[in-house]
Amino acid sequence: MACTQDSLIIKGLVVNAKTLQPIEGVNIIGDGFFSISSSDGSFIIKNITNGNYVLNVSHIGYAPKTVNVHVWRNMDLIYVALDEAVTNLDAVEVNGKTSKRRDKESSTISYKVSKEFLNQNRENSLMQTLSKIPGVSTINIGSGQSKPVIRGLGFNRVAVVQNGIKHEAQQWGNDHGLEIDQYGIENIQIIKGPASLVYGADAIAGVVDIKPNKIPAINSFNGEVNLLGESNNDLLGVSVGVKARKESWFYRSRLTLRDYGDYKVPTDKINYENYIFELHDNHLRNTAGIEANASFNIGYTSEGFTTETSFSNVNAKNGFFANAHGLEVRTSSIDYDSSSRDVDLPYHKVNHFKITNNTSLDLGNHTFHLDLGYQNNNREEHSESIPHGYMPTPPDSKERAFNKNTYTLNVKDVFKPNAKHDVVVGLNMEYQDNNIGGWVF
Repeated sequence: MACTQDSLIIKGLVVNAKTLQPIEGVNIIGDGFFSISSSDGSFIIKNITNGNYVLNVSHIGYAPKTVNVHVWRNMDLIYVALDEAVTNLDAVEVNGKTSKRRDKESSTISYKVSKEFLNQNRENSLMQTLSKIPGVSTINIGSGQSKPVIRGLGFNRVAVVQNGIKHEAQQWGNDHGLEIDQYGIENIQIIKGPASLVYGADAIAGVVDIKPNKIPAINSFNGEVNLLGESNNDLLGVSVGVKARKESWFYRSRLTLRDYGDYKVPTDKINYENYIFELHDNHLRNTAGIEANASFNIGYTSEGFTTETSFSNVNAKNGFFANAHGLEVRTSSIDYDSSSRDVDLPYHKVNHFKITNNTSLDLGNHTFHLDLGYQNNNREEHSESIPHGYMPTPPDSKERAFNKNTYTLNVKDVFKPNAKHDVVVGLNMEYQDNNIGGWVF
């Protein structure tokens, strides 16, 4: 059918070759023109001149077809039959386990602690904050020191790792706390269960792995000020942090100061070793303390390479509950109730200095990690001089003294030999020198 001498129309019908039912939405594409079939399978292409044309006919679910058409004034209706396409899909294998089943089959359970969790559950020390996690508890020494306990095991059965270096202090003692500033930490991984193969012999019960913070964004400068206050022990403190980065170089620093008094309990007397002690204004006497912590990190990062060096120092002085430390209150001339913020004998003071370097190199299939660390833990416990048997009275109050130096080297290569396996090959080395002193037996 022709509209004019030079403008012709192509009319056609598209059906299913098997059922002869019309097909809607079929694409008919030629050189410079295009049409789509309607609900009854018909299509129209207008403004066509005389000549030979090639039509490409296609639709989802059907095999495409090419039709050669000669257009002239009295041409017939074009009839196109499309064959249904058969698509063969390769076998799809889905492998996976629910987290509940995976936990049952694994000897260890990993729990990630975010910065939001730490901010919302902040307690007086890092481990008291983490004790909100199921399976994690603490051994508390006053209100300023606490030790990690995982699944009922603590002391040298729990490893504490910070920036890839195992924290080495006097962790074997019942009243030896964890000298780590909890402010400024963004990410912690708690491993509940034996992890000695990766973290060393101390990780029989589990690991508290304090991860490095994220590298600041390019050309950024950020700072924060945390004001600290608690009513139970009249804590006052401040923690100030600053971090910045240019292109490849970055740094971060933090200063934390805390001062707190004797903490209060809901009773006016306490029974200790069958002795009844009266408490002044519900205060556990001589549990006050003061802490001063500082850290500075500097690093360099580029594509596939990152290195960061950290300097930190944690200094604390905390009193021991006097009635529980040799029952000095019954014989001492110290007025423990004169102030709720002073620190009298018995007390301990500790200074933990740490230098670490973490370097990683990404070579595609292999990622190499190098961790270097030096730590010095200097701890003293002071008490009133008490003679033992026929021994003379000690000349000073230094009951115990510990000075521990630790050197650490960790090297490992992480690679993936195939899609189902991850391999970590490494070497951990550590050298310790611990000296003790004091007059106590």
